[in-house]
Amino acid sequence: MNKNDFTVIYSKGSGPGGQHKNKVETCVTIIHKLTGLKEKCEDSRSKLKNYETALDRLEKKIENHYSKLKHEKNNELRIEKLKNPKTIRTYNYQRSEAVDHRSKKHADLWRVLDGELNLLYE
Repeated sequence: MNKNDFTVIYSKGSGPGGQHKNKVETCVTIIHKLTGLKEKCEDSRSKLKNYETALDRLEKKIENHYSKLKHEKNNELRIEKLKNPKTIRTYNYQRSEAVDHRSKKHADLWRVLDGELNLLYE
């Protein structure tokens, strides 16, 4: 990931911790510009440790975000394939029936095999 993809904000921590938390900016908030995801960390008294922790957490969030998008896109492709099947016609010899899946018409199998394809499109 590129450093330009992130905005880093340093601030003073809140909560218990005494004078050190009130004086030093150790709280780190990192925002991913492309997705809008953000992570805040003020666990440690070290700015560097908080930065690394927040960055690790944010990278995991970004990975989950993109894996969800990929999963949704794969589901959309599966649904699209179901809507537009590759099978154009089915020939059922047991029922002597030909079915065209695009026009949803049924016709006599033997007449269609003899060349009367117009039966499936009328």
